[in-house]
Formats: sequence, structure tokens, C-alpha cells
Amino acid sequence: MKKNIRFLGAFIVLLTISFSKFMVGKYGEIARVIIMVAALSISILGLVGIIYKKKYLAALGALSMVIPLVVMTIGIYFDNMYLDALGFGLLFVLIPIMIKIISKYNKNL
Repeated sequence: MKKNIRFLGAFIVLLTISFSKFMVGKYGEIARVIIMVAALSISILGLVGIIYKKKYLAALGALSMVIPLVVMTIGIYFDNMYLDALGFGLLFVLIPIMIKIISKYNKNL
């Protein structure tokens, strides 16, 4: 099962990269902002669904992934490479923190 999930994840990444290239080629640079806003909207809806199901630890982990996406979307909108890089760097800071928090919480159960 895990091999299928890894393959699916790699396939979706390649599909979204090609979709992004196609949209930018067809509609110009504004397509990047539209794609990021769509991804942000889907992420926030997923976060609301997780909170609705009262999975608060999972919601905290999802929120830590949505925050860098918000920063990157604002950076792309304002065409600010530094803000975009800050959002990307936040991913590498927040992922280890969330791994430690979630593993600590699961040990206490």
C-alpha cells in the first residue's frame, strides 16, 4: 500500500508541474497566482473539514503546512522572490517541529 501512495504522490507532483507549465504558457504569469489561490482554497477547506471532525492534532499539522502556503501565495502575488523563499523555508522549519510534537503526543496516548 505504501508503494502505491508514493507512486501516486510522485505522479501528482509531475502532473501539477506540467499543468502549471501549460497554464502559464497559455495565460501568462497571472496563472501562477490563480493556481496558488486554488491550492490555498482547497487546503483551507481540508483544514476546516479536519477541525469539523475534531481531529485537533491533525488540524495543527495541517495548519503548519497551510501557513507557508499562505506566505508563498502572497509572495507570488506581489512578485516578491524573498517572501516566496521565506514561505518555502518555513516548510523546512515547521515539518521537524510538527514531527516532534506529533510523536510526543502519540507517546502520551
